[in-house]
Amino acid sequence: MLRGIVVGLGARARSWIEVCRRNEDVALVGYVDPVPAMRDRARDEWAVPATAIFSNLTEALAAVEADFVLDVTPPAAHEAVATEAFAAGLHVIEEKPMSDDFAAARRMVAAAEAADRTLMITQNYRFGATPRTSRRLLAEGAIGTPEVVNVGFYRPWATRPGTHYTLMPYPMLTDMGIHHFDMLRYVLAREPVAAHAITWNPSWGWHRGDAGHTAVFRFEGGLMVTHHGLGCSVGKPTHWNGEWRIEGPHGSLTWEDDRLFLTRDYPADARRREEVPHDPLPRTGQDAVLAEFVAALRTGREPECSGRDNLRSLAMVFAAIRSAEERRWVEIAELL
Repeated sequence: MLRGIVVGLGARARSWIEVCRRNEDVALVGYVDPVPAMRDRARDEWAVPATAIFSNLTEALAAVEADFVLDVTPPAAHEAVATEAFAAGLHVIEEKPMSDDFAAARRMVAAAEAADRTLMITQNYRFGATPRTSRRLLAEGAIGTPEVVNVGFYRPWATRPGTHYTLMPYPMLTDMGIHHFDMLRYVLAREPVAAHAITWNPSWGWHRGDAGHTAVFRFEGGLMVTHHGLGCSVGKPTHWNGEWRIEGPHGSLTWEDDRLFLTRDYPADARRREEVPHDPLPRTGQDAVLAEFVAALRTGREPECSGRDNLRSLAMVFAAIRSAEERRWVEIAELL
């Protein structure tokens, strides 16, 4: 049984507490938040024992024996939480994005390696059936070698005033883009090389930072990916995974309301339109993330979405931001 301390008791923590309670290999032994109202809510609404609630991680580490920290704090706090956990000999599973500062993310990865501890980022979207099945289809050559990808995401996102999502400079790139950029690396099984992006805010938006963007990524082998999104859309919403179109020489693989379709329309004698069922998976989403973390700790291997690997997904975010600010193509290697 692996014992964990949850740091950060905001809304996102509730789902993680439920995920941990469903996993028979995990027991939560500590709950941390500096805000009294958050601690009270955890006790009164989430059935968290009062004796296991602490105002800071230092108190929790002194009071309970634990193996890992589950960090659900805002991105700006991640480095401090991870550094203290590593110093105490604990592993860390970290809510995405790893950090709102790329230099801090690199320091976190270095700190984990220096302490010989595991750092995993909770990129739960890639653990869904749609990206999992898509990766298999592409690996099997269902449309040949892809050369063009378009991804769109449109939703009324982060609608509660005053949250850090509504106040950050580039909310869509930083908090939602990281999901899709990480899925792109996973589904395509290729690494990004360069980014070019523009960002903006519509007149009706409610975010302080730019909630609209179009980003173009050049991947290995010349594969071109366009990602466009709007976090204050009030029209027809996409699925949270986005609407994808992956083009190869033998047709397209599309994600349509999270359903998968293989299509070929030209030439006429090769036409086909086929819906592909999702591959069955024992777990998806956050449950699969936690199971991967547990398996990695028990076997001593590097987990999927390790901090080291996730730097490449995060680099896509910061390369896009740098491109938007400097109005130029940005090589991913500039950050790594």
